[in-house]
Amino acid sequence: MYYGLISSMKKTVAASYTARTTAFIAATGITDTTIINALNTMDLSLISAGLDTKMKALYPFVGGTASTHKYNFMDARDLDAAFRLTFNGGWTHSSTGALPNGTNAYADTFFIPSTSGIGLSDSHFSYYSRTANTTNTALIGAYSTIVLGNISAWQSLFPTYSGTLYFSVNSNNEDSLTAVSTNKFYLASRVNATQQSIYLNSSANTYTRVPSALPNIKIYIGALNNFGVASYFNPRECAFSSLGNGLTPTEASAFYSAVQTFQTSLSRQV
Repeated sequence: MYYGLISSMKKTVAASYTARTTAFIAATGITDTTIINALNTMDLSLISAGLDTKMKALYPFVGGTASTHKYNFMDARDLDAAFRLTFNGGWTHSSTGALPNGTNAYADTFFIPSTSGIGLSDSHFSYYSRTANTTNTALIGAYSTIVLGNISAWQSLFPTYSGTLYFSVNSNNEDSLTAVSTNKFYLASRVNATQQSIYLNSSANTYTRVPSALPNIKIYIGALNNFGVASYFNPRECAFSSLGNGLTPTEASAFYSAVQTFQTSLSRQV
């Protein structure tokens, strides 16, 4: 009877987790209940706000190793098609995230904007930076030229390029504001054909910018995929990153709240 009661309790606990949380911990082998509960709470928040359907790839960087940091929470299969990360160059993996060396490190997401289910006027990307720097580096992105019409396409974020923050969401030009050298949660989003926005934690800056094309090469984390070559390597520790459809200001606020609660649960918030 006692064994049956324990078995029943275990099933009840397991059943309390979302399907994505269950799949993710099965793939990663993570058993730490603090991490598991943080993931589950985050997923419930995304579902409640209607954001889970907008996330194509979400990297929580938990577990402290390259083998756990590589998984996409939204699709925890160990496949390129599931946008599982491949780490290249020098990375330091720990409980606080993944730290690129700023020299040759980048993570290949296998996420190609033009073929991955997002739209020209409907996309976002994010990067939770736990450390700061002032060098001319890219946190995340890709830059390509569409052969037809020779149109340039950017999805990129340079937080401190020559004293300026530059970002672009599917445009052949970038918008700018004063450089941000401190640790922040960066979210770039586009939800229409006339504007793109950059969110620094919960603060928004919106600019008039017409999109030109979706990049047709893979997004890199920790550097820019510059016509198929990794460049502008950055040394900022990443504790979260995402790729997917565009987020409205209300959705961006809800997303930041969910991500910040997640980081706070793991005692690594900024």
